[in-house]
Amino acid sequence: MDTIRSENITLLGYEISAPTITTSSTRTLYRADIILKDDDGLNEERNRQLLIHIYDSIRNSSYRPNALNLFLFQTVEHSESGMGQWIARVSKAKIENEPTISVQHFKIHTEKDPKYADDKSLTIEKRKLIFKELIEAEDKSMLLADTKYPRTSIINSDKNSDYQQKLVKNLKAKIQKKYKVDEKRLKAISLEGLEYNWPMPPMLKD
Repeated sequence: MDTIRSENITLLGYEISAPTITTSSTRTLYRADIILKDDDGLNEERNRQLLIHIYDSIRNSSYRPNALNLFLFQTVEHSESGMGQWIARVSKAKIENEPTISVQHFKIHTEKDPKYADDKSLTIEKRKLIFKELIEAEDKSMLLADTKYPRTSIINSDKNSDYQQKLVKNLKAKIQKKYKVDEKRLKAISLEGLEYNWPMPPMLKD
């Protein structure tokens, strides 16, 4: 884990995952995830400075890549979700001279937000748990629908969609009963999780 300082901006600790390096006769692509440590990741300028620092280091490393994709995540959970929950990315194609930095904007949560002032029975920890269970319900319904009505056949398209909607409705009803919340509150929690980039569980696999 490194801590660096650049142009009066302190860049806190981070870890870089084992990179995936793809080579061809004319291109070396370096792809890796960067996980922040002890930082909420919501300072965009600090994220940009960090990505440029890491980009320069990798460009001058023994790999000498001429194409890169570096994704910055708030936590390991965000990285492992497989749902594109990065907060910033630096990329460069072989034909490009300079890298491109992209940023995804998320809200900063505070329990003093009047929008959630009446949520004494549903703490942020509990809402995050509900959010995860909602994502799992969506994934599970999709997986089961694809198993029963494979989308490889056009004739199964409507059946797949109808069955998936039926399954997810039943699963969400169970979540409502478990946490004693209504459908409106469930939708609000789902939106809150997306707005604040709460980590999602890894996607279910066959």
